Amino acid sequence: MPNTPSAALSATAAGPAEAQASSLRAVALLGVGRVSDQAVLAKHADRNTLSADLQGFDTAVVQLMQRASKFPAYPGWRDRQVVVGEYGGESGRLYALADSQALCVVFVAVRGARFPERMAFGLLQEFAEKVRMVQSETSLSEANAGRLTGSLKGLMKDLMKDYSNPSKLDKVTLVHEKVDNIKGLMQDNVKKILETHVSLETLQTKSMVMSDSADKFLKQSVCLKRQVQMRNIRVKVVTAVCISAIGLYLLLPLLS
Repeated sequence: MPNTPSAALSATAAGPAEAQASSLRAVALLGVGRVSDQAVLAKHADRNTLSADLQGFDTAVVQLMQRASKFPAYPGWRDRQVVVGEYGGESGRLYALADSQALCVVFVAVRGARFPERMAFGLLQEFAEKVRMVQSETSLSEANAGRLTGSLKGLMKDLMKDYSNPSKLDKVTLVHEKVDNIKGLMQDNVKKILETHVSLETLQTKSMVMSDSADKFLKQSVCLKRQVQMRNIRVKVVTAVCISAIGLYLLLPLLS
């Protein structure tokens, strides 16, 4: 299998991780390869693609070209593959489509799993047709690996830019995004309602606790008041008895 100049392309296209933009395009990689010898004739990667992700996409492209050559691919042949990221999660998906003569296979790597499959194959169909328009069959059959990158770079960049926002091209995707937004708003509203309900229950519980405390305090106040009244009565009775006893004691000599 011929070697492809992927090192220089990867260094130019991916760039360091620190320079990654805050918003990544959906389309990460676009290219075309020859079925007979699995040579990647041209490819272009989004400049914000991380080197680790680009390495995973390049590996998936090699595997895809091997399958296309072994099968072999026929006109309109399609394939797809999930690309695993550096930490074991899904970093994107790779789609492939053979041209009308099965001479070449065009491929595209998209980030995440939400990019519509029909959009990916629509991009590939348009790319395959335009490649046939700007490149002769001889150049596609005889060009060395990476030789067509320069002549197809502008075309690949434009297609990647046009298809990086699926909602602008696909009404179904736009509707799905609107539904997701509405669903998110509804979930937020339900969450707020539940939080409010919890707050009301908490306030009700605290109110009941305070009411119980007030009732206990009132009962304790009544009991304490009765105890004070009984003590005052006992003091008054004892005082009256003492005064009566003293008075009787003082009157005894007079009575005798």
